Amino acid sequence: MIPLPLLPPKSCEGCGLCCEGIGSPVVLYASRPGLPSPHPFRPPNLPAPLIDEINEHFAGLTRGQEPQSRCLWFDPVQRACSHYEYRPQICRDYELGGRACLQRRRDELMSAQEKDD
Repeated sequence: MIPLPLLPPKSCEGCGLCCEGIGSPVVLYASRPGLPSPHPFRPPNLPAPLIDEINEHFAGLTRGQEPQSRCLWFDPVQRACSHYEYRPQICRDYELGGRACLQRRRDELMSAQEKDD
């Protein structure tokens, strides 16, 4: 991975730290057994293949029960969201250069420095 500057970033390009180690917010889009309609957080225009991918991957899990390593839609090679236009609200609300963003960058920088020592 390319070392990230600690200063507030100008874009998310090449970062993706907020997508790792947090689970997968897209689990909110999964179909729920027993509910007569789609989950209320699911975008109405979410393509059927993405719904199928989510339903197959999470098989009835709820937020917090999904694997925590990285978001299902995070592409670790491109270090970007595979389906950015359909990302959940929590991802839209994550502030670029905000407190959480900068803390993740600090943690990554410290971790990289410890590995170099």
